Amino acid sequence: MLPSFAELRPDRVVLFLGADSLLAVEQHGWQRRRAAELRLPLRLQDGLPQLDLLAQWLGERRARRLEVRLSSAWVRFAILPWQNALSDETVAQAMAQALFAEQYGAASAGWEITLSPFKPGSARVASALDGRWLAALRELAQQQRYRLVSMQPVLVSLFNRLADKLPQDALLAVVEPRRLALLQLQRGQWASLYNRVLPEPWERRLPSLITQASATLDALNSPVYIAAPLFQRPDLGRLSATWLRLPAQRGYDPRRDPEWALCTGV
Repeated sequence: MLPSFAELRPDRVVLFLGADSLLAVEQHGWQRRRAAELRLPLRLQDGLPQLDLLAQWLGERRARRLEVRLSSAWVRFAILPWQNALSDETVAQAMAQALFAEQYGAASAGWEITLSPFKPGSARVASALDGRWLAALRELAQQQRYRLVSMQPVLVSLFNRLADKLPQDALLAVVEPRRLALLQLQRGQWASLYNRVLPEPWERRLPSLITQASATLDALNSPVYIAAPLFQRPDLGRLSATWLRLPAQRGYDPRRDPEWALCTGV
């Protein structure tokens, strides 16, 4: 039996879990027409996001595909320098677990680790999320009869969208509400990452934080690129940087609607 038109229709909900807020947008059809939106404060209980109001909203939607974007506030990263052993997934996982344990101690024991695809001669990037968060999101999708089709850090999503605008050696600053991730690229590969809280007023703090991080990474001479989807471009003073704009995509233009850029624009 052929699938019905409704089954072929690419309706979806994209969910962004930020440092202090939860954003969701429902999109319909191939044109990704926006059908509904949700914004809530992100409430935690015993370190877990409270998703009851989100569950009620999801249950009222037509879409049955769920895509999740995660703030750098909740994801930890490690970079595994190239070596032949990285081709073995078991070995690579063990190496990543050891790096997280060295940096974060016993707290990393319950983290779920995802590795970037293996490429000969390239480092692999490991991202870690509290396993309880992953379980809660999977349970949410199952209870509301959604298919959880992707779960990705915003940093990774933005980098993938903007990589062709960056030189081989550069610093990419990804600015989210209350979070700054500064990625150092060397020869086109992830070399190191500076991930920290971005206090308010962020416009005044950003130049000094980027300068301090650049010095820490020994990258004061590297060109700086900034992606800040939800924010206007402030005066950076003496800091020389290039602002990056997310490319428009079908049914969505981040220049006209930055409010939902971390959902629909990445």
